[in-house]
Amino acid sequence: MQAKPQDSHARWWPSSVTADSPASWNEPSQLEAYKMTSRPRGVCLILNNHNFAKAREAVLEQKNLKDRTGTDVDAAALTRVFSKLHFIIKEYRDLTAEQIRETVNIYRCKDHKDKDCFVCCILSHGKKGIIYGVDGQEVPIQELTTSFTGQNCHSLAGKPKVFFVQACQGEACQKGVTIETDAGEQDSSVETDARFQLDCIPAEADFLLGMATLQDYVSYRSPRQGTWYIQALCQHLEYSCPRGEDILTILTAVNQEVSRKSCNQNAEKQMPQPSFTLRKKLIFSVN
Repeated sequence: MQAKPQDSHARWWPSSVTADSPASWNEPSQLEAYKMTSRPRGVCLILNNHNFAKAREAVLEQKNLKDRTGTDVDAAALTRVFSKLHFIIKEYRDLTAEQIRETVNIYRCKDHKDKDCFVCCILSHGKKGIIYGVDGQEVPIQELTTSFTGQNCHSLAGKPKVFFVQACQGEACQKGVTIETDAGEQDSSVETDARFQLDCIPAEADFLLGMATLQDYVSYRSPRQGTWYIQALCQHLEYSCPRGEDILTILTAVNQEVSRKSCNQNAEKQMPQPSFTLRKKLIFSVN
């Protein structure tokens, strides 16, 4: 007798309820969106470090950190886009490590109860889970993000906290020609932003951390055109937000665009990486 073919659905939908499954299954509901109607929406804090002369003057491991030429192009793009999205722009340039901490603490202590969101854009050199102040001193990125948890910033509890970090996460290059790194100069048209590492997002809900590149890899910056990541991010925000697209869809498009870029004939590559604990759709409405 020929065996009866097994129902393929039975392999995926068990008839009995197991210990780690709900007692009953409901139809999935439409994903709710975060409230994004306040005017202004909130603060967009830009920490823009360009001049690292203090670090080079110090007798430190980081004394050879180069100036981040092109970072002002990124800061201008972020200012333009987030102003259109109804955020208050607060840019701080060339901060030491202690000044970074002090600045973040100022906005941690502010009352955000009438705002819907908080955005922080960090443009600096970094290495292994830290960013550098212009004095070459280290600030753990997790220290900055954790400052805005519900426990540490009550008025942002339940609201999206968004961080965009332009910095490398390692020393490895994603296959291609040798270009300028922090150790030498082979191609002055593109540079890297030191070294950086992920695992910096708080375990608490409502955070989004947009990283310029994958862990262990470098990211690239043009002295004339800004960084691949921030420029693509701003272009896609400007194009897609008026169309009502959510931030994760936009960041996927950013991933696609940046991953297609390359340097010279051997095609050095870069792959951004978002990490998030968002519970709802995050849509930056322009209305």
